[in-house]
Amino acid sequence: MIKFHSNVISLHFGLPRPVRILQLTDVHLSLADETDGEELQAHAAKRRRTFFNEADAPARDPVGFLEEAMRYAEGFDCTVITGDVLDFTSHANRETAKRILAGRDYLFCAGNHEFCPRVGIPDTFEQKHRVYDEIQSLFRGDMGFESRIVGGVNVIAMDNSYCVWTGEQFERLQAEIGRGLPCILFCHTPLTCKEMWHKPSLPSLPVPEEVAELTRTVNNYIIGEPGIRAVFSGHLHNNGTERLGDKTGYILGGLFKGIVGEIVID
Repeated sequence: MIKFHSNVISLHFGLPRPVRILQLTDVHLSLADETDGEELQAHAAKRRRTFFNEADAPARDPVGFLEEAMRYAEGFDCTVITGDVLDFTSHANRETAKRILAGRDYLFCAGNHEFCPRVGIPDTFEQKHRVYDEIQSLFRGDMGFESRIVGGVNVIAMDNSYCVWTGEQFERLQAEIGRGLPCILFCHTPLTCKEMWHKPSLPSLPVPEEVAELTRTVNNYIIGEPGIRAVFSGHLHNNGTERLGDKTGYILGGLFKGIVGEIVID
């Protein structure tokens, strides 16, 4: 059994019984096979070396970490995966993710690497739209927005992988807040990342000003809404926190390093 580095967060909501939630993020499967061709196989080998050097973890095996983490998840009330399961959209990565996650119960919100054909190619909304349905088919649920009541807590997962929120997400988030339960929000990109505020937008991901303004509005709503008790994200590969008004944002390190997040709410 792989020994994980557990980042344990305790929250106190006054629940009748404790709720245990497992967060996984930034797996970065970096595989390619004959279907992908020699060039992408060489790229995959280079990416694996990159994560091997960054991980400094005993097993240093993203595939093994994901397989074992999903078995470990069986002991929790809910599991949330906050993106970048794939490092790029190779056939081997897609098939590996599909195999490991098949039949498993979890909430999932996408990361930016979920739509990346090859690391180093700039992200574009066109690329995301082109492969969205295919990538969604690998994962259960709705990777744009999903929520679930777990032991009196409303667990919400929202996709902000390309540093924008949508009007539909905002409406659905407000509807969930309206249910009156304490909420915790999961997303891929931490809210304090400057890219989330579009001042300016990322050069490779330009957005109209109305989209940037909506995204800033949703950010401020999340930060100011008392019904959202905490925010959980990934993306940066290291554990950390961010101050979001009166609440805390918790940033989880990458599963490719053997890091998992254990959230205990009582």
